[in-house]
Amino acid sequence: MFDAQTVAAVARARAEYEAKVAELLGDAGSAPLATQSGLPLKPLYTPLDVPTLDYLAEIGFPGSSPFTRGVHPAGYLTKEWTRRQVVGLGTAEETNARLRYLFAQGQTGFSVCGMGYQSYDSDDERTVGHLGRGGVWIDTLADMETLLDGIDMERITLNQIGSSLPVFAMILSVAQQRGIPLRNLRGTIQNWVIPGGEGPERRGNGSIDIVEFCSRGMPLWNHTSISVRNIRDQGCTAPQEMAFGLYQGAYVIRSLQARGLGPDQVAPRISFFLSAESDFLEEVAKFRAMRRMWATLARRLGAADPQSGRLRFHVQTSALALTAQQPLVNLVRSTIHALAAALGGAQSMSVNSFDEALAIPTELSATLSLRTQQVIAYESGVSKVLDPLGGSYCVEALTAELERAAWPIVEELERLEDWEAFQKIEQWADDEGYRRQQSIDRGERIVVGVNAFQEGSDGLSPEALPLFEYDPAWRDKQIRRLARVCARRDVRKAEEATRRLADAYRVKENLVRPMMAAVQAYLSIGEIARIRQEALGEPAFAGPLYFGR
Repeated sequence: MFDAQTVAAVARARAEYEAKVAELLGDAGSAPLATQSGLPLKPLYTPLDVPTLDYLAEIGFPGSSPFTRGVHPAGYLTKEWTRRQVVGLGTAEETNARLRYLFAQGQTGFSVCGMGYQSYDSDDERTVGHLGRGGVWIDTLADMETLLDGIDMERITLNQIGSSLPVFAMILSVAQQRGIPLRNLRGTIQNWVIPGGEGPERRGNGSIDIVEFCSRGMPLWNHTSISVRNIRDQGCTAPQEMAFGLYQGAYVIRSLQARGLGPDQVAPRISFFLSAESDFLEEVAKFRAMRRMWATLARRLGAADPQSGRLRFHVQTSALALTAQQPLVNLVRSTIHALAAALGGAQSMSVNSFDEALAIPTELSATLSLRTQQVIAYESGVSKVLDPLGGSYCVEALTAELERAAWPIVEELERLEDWEAFQKIEQWADDEGYRRQQSIDRGERIVVGVNAFQEGSDGLSPEALPLFEYDPAWRDKQIRRLARVCARRDVRKAEEATRRLADAYRVKENLVRPMMAAVQAYLSIGEIARIRQEALGEPAFAGPLYFGR
């Protein structure tokens, strides 16, 4: 982008500048600088740090490959990011009430946690002291009907956190009750393909069933949302977060080919769920670099449709960065994270509340998180300019540096067998998390209020905050509801649905339709887990990532 004469002149001027600064700093300037992920960082960037940058090939324009500057030609000028605060507490009534409140405050998307996270029902003794604490509890379709009561499923996009297949079937069933064609339904399931299944078509792999079902009949629904945000919260680095997500995205595309679905049928509805951490410049550059890499990877996988190379992503601000000490300071942290997400071109966003290291967010803290997004969107001015940090020598150099750091990780994962690769991802994340904590314990990484600046106003202490209180009565109410539903349902319909689902598990047909029949007969999640166990002779996976598959 610069002629040789200009580059030479800049090089001479920079050498003079650096000599002057070195004299001023003396020994204080000898320590190397690095990003939070350990990438080398310079105190000043110039054209010399991007000397071979090819603008059209590497940066381009928003809405055009390689999508470095964004996936929409007009950015936020015509399509604001969706403000999708995560909600999930108590039973369906409590969560529905919180959702309605937040929609009245300007929230624009639905994102609910806790649904189908466990493979047992509310009357199981394991729910004591737990039900509704880590998200909303769902037993049957009746709970989903209550949860979605008053929510316009045609206007508001839905995000299912976790990939419980019974819960997905419940969402589709409520849409059908309302006469909404599934082809018109917009939303996302936090699903991604995991290893397993029989034969080339990987029959019996429910994560693939979901992708296949949506690819063939739900063109507006994101069948895949690759959550590398959660593994970033284990402590992995920004290049690892990028590489893990890209590897898993490519794995989804490859896994569907044996079922007759090519890259251009699958890739356009793959989305990514990313984190935003505290190293502001690194995070902005991360989003830009990951878009560019996905465009390259989609082409390598045989995608011809430019839409297949658009990396669309949701951001939830870092939970790992939140502190129980001086929790009000988390407002500042989450604001930095959210601003990085906006400048990085996120399609939707959830800002963690300042009290989440201590309890379920209160109505006040949840509102402040929403207001954080609204102030950035409407008062800061950053949404008026597309990719406003693009062209910064620092940001462009960091974008390239992150890409260079991430590609070898992708390539190493692709050399492994699939189960080995998934296990390697977990191992690397755990190792980095341990190193991160060691650096905090040694005082090498400053965390305000934790290992530095610990003294302050009493108003910053956790004791000064009104925290959300868990209500044990939620469990009693939920058990009563479950008993009523089971007593009132059509016994014959439930028995037929049980047989059909058991057969589907045994012959390994696509599970989505049989699962919809099961939930429409008001079988509970615990009953569905037992059907699976009896049909396959193996217990259901516990946890939000795998159950129902």
